[in-house]
Amino acid sequence: MTPRQRRQVLVGLAALILALIAAGAVAAWFSRNDTICRDGRPPVAQRAIGLGQIEYRCHNGELVTK
Repeated sequence: MTPRQRRQVLVGLAALILALIAAGAVAAWFSRNDTICRDGRPPVAQRAIGLGQIEYRCHNGELVTK
């Protein structure tokens, strides 16, 4: 591998990493106001119900599974 090819690979990897970081920042920005409970408050309790699912209990008694 020539030094020029190596530099191209490293620049490509750096560009890919920066693009992924930027995409993550944009996704976080657009989902910043999403809430689990309808009233916008944080859940009172949570418990694992299996297979990676979590059940949240809200202040108004609502159960939300994600």
